Amino acid sequence: MSQDAELNTIFDKIKYGSSDKDPALEGLETALNEMQLNGDKKIGIEFECGDCCKKVINGSKLFFVFNFAVLLPAPGDCLFMKVFSGGQLVDKQIMRKIIIPVGRICAIEIEPVQVDP
Repeated sequence: MSQDAELNTIFDKIKYGSSDKDPALEGLETALNEMQLNGDKKIGIEFECGDCCKKVINGSKLFFVFNFAVLLPAPGDCLFMKVFSGGQLVDKQIMRKIIIPVGRICAIEIEPVQVDP
């Protein structure tokens, strides 16, 4: 089994095995999933990590497990993240999945468009 397949199995077990969802997060997850049914809407999340602000875009599926948000891209695609510190871009990353503590989220964005200076 490939590493991606193993990770997907783990994420599925977490997602479908969780019964301790915050009702507010469950409602948000439902609303976001309904928006995605009306077209291929991408999701972005802005969150804080220490003194840095991170923004990840190109998400296709967002769900919540306990107090964590799990953002996944479309199959075969990637998430793109920019890290800002002191108002300056300090890092760029590409990833397949990200898990973010809900308490660190500043914004959940629908159809974010990344504009580079």
